Amino acid sequence: MSTLNIAWWNLENLFDHENALRPPELKSKLKSELKGWTANLRDKKISQLAKIIKSMFNDEGPALLGVCEIENEEVLKMLAGAINNPNRKYEIAAHQSPDARGIDISFIYDEKELSVLAKDHQVVIKRTATRDIFWIRLKVIGKNAEFVAIANHWPSRSSGQYSSEPFRMLTGETLAYIVSQMLDVDNELPIISMGDFNDEPFNRAMQEYLLGTRDPGRVRYSHSGHMLNLMWPLMQGHDPGTYLFDSDWNMLDQFLVSYGMLRNASKIKVKQESVELYKPDILKADGGKARKFSRPSAKSGVDIDGFSDHFPILVKLEI
Repeated sequence: MSTLNIAWWNLENLFDHENALRPPELKSKLKSELKGWTANLRDKKISQLAKIIKSMFNDEGPALLGVCEIENEEVLKMLAGAINNPNRKYEIAAHQSPDARGIDISFIYDEKELSVLAKDHQVVIKRTATRDIFWIRLKVIGKNAEFVAIANHWPSRSSGQYSSEPFRMLTGETLAYIVSQMLDVDNELPIISMGDFNDEPFNRAMQEYLLGTRDPGRVRYSHSGHMLNLMWPLMQGHDPGTYLFDSDWNMLDQFLVSYGMLRNASKIKVKQESVELYKPDILKADGGKARKFSRPSAKSGVDIDGFSDHFPILVKLEI
């Protein structure tokens, strides 16, 4: 029996440099945000992120890494190159998001462990397009085992948690429909959904619309498309979350799995006890929150020793 290392991280505005080629509309949208964001600063942030990614899983690194808030495939390729090592051969699975700020959700995977069989996405529309949902079907190299990984970056709370909640409810319902369509074809399909959901496991979008639950039995025996939310056991202690807003921890970054990831007979299963919030001291700023790599346009100025405003999350799959 072998294991597969899975990670998710919101990289917080990993843009290409200020003068990179962009569509005119996006260039205008980002003009003030990217002021002073040079190629050297971009490369430094990539180096900082790579340092953390390579240290994951006791320096083994992930076999599959889901990310969000990255501008395009070129920057994603730079990051994949920065985390390559003799034991890993990273490739990317990406597509262009409809997000107004041009930030994408994507995957980086190790070709030595995984191959991509298919990929697809769904744009969620409520008056205007919101961030989309992106998924890939993967095969484990040398094993007769396949699974689906779904990446999410749900609409933000920037306009207020409750005024923006309907957008996340719609996105949750859309994701539940995507999952149900997959399970209609194969109700034992192993699926892992990961992302920055901008809601917590107990919020309505996660429980009522996505059908996320803390009860494994409900997932095992209902066969109704419920997914087990793996983050519930971690919502205890003094810093139970991936993002600190004011003085409150929020568990915004989450893993959820389908019935096919829980079956004893499944060729690929989640190791529920392995899920963790990855919070090495180097990632922490004062007060224990994640240390940001702020851009020059931020009021606080650039911090070239920072990383992201979110902490990564990790889990292992058993093959």
